[in-house]
Amino acid sequence: MSVCITGMGCISPAGINCAATLDGLQGDDAPGLTGLSETGQIVFRAPLDPAYDSGGRRHRSIDLLAQALDEALNDAGLNEISDTSRIGVCIGATSASFLNDMDFHRKLREQVLDEASLDRFFAGNPAEYVKKQLALGGPAMTVNNACASGTDAVGIAASWLNAGICDIVIAGGADELHSVSGAGFYSLGVTSQHLCRPFDRDRDGLNLGEGAAVLILETVESVARRKRISGMYVAGYAACGDARHITQPEPEGSGIERAIRKALHCAGLQTEDTGFINAHGTGTIHNDLAEGRAFARIFGGQCPYFSTKGKTGHTLGAAGAIEAVITALMLRRQQITGSCRYQNQDPEIPFPPAAAMKVAARYALSTSLAFGGCNSALILKYEGGAEQ
Repeated sequence: MSVCITGMGCISPAGINCAATLDGLQGDDAPGLTGLSETGQIVFRAPLDPAYDSGGRRHRSIDLLAQALDEALNDAGLNEISDTSRIGVCIGATSASFLNDMDFHRKLREQVLDEASLDRFFAGNPAEYVKKQLALGGPAMTVNNACASGTDAVGIAASWLNAGICDIVIAGGADELHSVSGAGFYSLGVTSQHLCRPFDRDRDGLNLGEGAAVLILETVESVARRKRISGMYVAGYAACGDARHITQPEPEGSGIERAIRKALHCAGLQTEDTGFINAHGTGTIHNDLAEGRAFARIFGGQCPYFSTKGKTGHTLGAAGAIEAVITALMLRRQQITGSCRYQNQDPEIPFPPAAAMKVAARYALSTSLAFGGCNSALILKYEGGAEQ
């Protein structure tokens, strides 16, 4: 697998675009707009550009997606597309497209559904929104696989390109803060009333966030035809299920270990080729312990890993896409920000996460874990010098 990444766009609680997001991960300040949910839990809000705020005419997840999409298309030089017949779209989401329209579900339950409500419900499907906006002729898929959705969307998009189904795929994830998701995590007792501390000894839960990220993926032939230059690639992807528990990962991280090893095999790599790991790292007891144990078995304490969710919150279906973009940006800069808000080592996690540091990395790994025992791993490759 070797698929070119020619454009990226991102809006997260850490920043309004790619550059601002990467900068927002520096230091100790709380990023973006931090507020409280209906249950009094800390949440991270994305600083949506007013130009993309529909004022409720569209779902907020679509507003966020539209902003990230425009940045990615501009970055890829695809503002004007003459032939869209072989361009597909694959977007990951959780709340978006089926949980974020409570009015629709209320009317459906009461059997008083009207055409306007039905139209708004279908307009909330992220992939269909992009396909309609750009008049794309390729396949369109919205991936709903909980917190692994964004990573899976990028992996599926890459498989379409490798199979010759498309020349270009618009891949990514989008999700908004929503009462359904908030209530669900609150009921599980895994949200924190403090700023979350992934991998820290004293971590006590996650903070929810929102955002969107888009990656423009292309075949090598398409890049050559368009006379573009791409030094970033999707090198490997894999997904594995452990199916042990409806919400918790397998305690030893066996599922994410299998996904990582399969992704490394897909990319033709050895473990020592991995320069760093952008972990799922939610700040919950079970997730961080499972990941930390898996990393120790695979990499033997030699590969720096970290989580960015201390600055972005957990953006659910958008998380894997946002973290893929962040991973690519760090590869370009050859520098990692370290694990946000980490202070104290957990004695049950074999080796601690990394602090901010310069790296000499050609490959990097981004991991995602989701409800139902779903585990996904994405490997990115960079060919080029460090950006300043």
